[in-house]
Amino acid sequence: MKILLALLLGMLLAGSRGRGQVKTNDHDWIDGLKKTPVAKLETGLPQKPFDQWLSNLTHSAPPKYDTIECETSGAGATAKCILVKADAPPLRALELTFAVSAEDKAHAGEMAFTFVRGTIGPSDPRSKQPTRLIRKLGELETMLK
Repeated sequence: MKILLALLLGMLLAGSRGRGQVKTNDHDWIDGLKKTPVAKLETGLPQKPFDQWLSNLTHSAPPKYDTIECETSGAGATAKCILVKADAPPLRALELTFAVSAEDKAHAGEMAFTFVRGTIGPSDPRSKQPTRLIRKLGELETMLK
């Protein structure tokens, strides 16, 4: 009976450590996206790290990053994504979604991110400004200049 109890306790402790590692990976993925050169996300963009490039475009407080489950294709399949929110002048809000490649979820190493979608709209929902869809990161440079 004591052996069975010890095994059960060991499995519970191992399970709680595994859940804690997911959060660490989330943080690693966010750090990976921040450091990824924008040119690696979309050809024709500068070699600056994504976080620096976005901060230079928005000229506002640092962007906020979070991990979410999202749909990356019309088939209803979900993946781990990173949601980036930033204020964009004048009085606009920017949201960008990046998918983390399936291989990066299972292995440590070089991370690959895919831009999924984005929107830029009014920061105040009462505003009558339209919300615009962003299909490519390069569109941001023209929208925010």
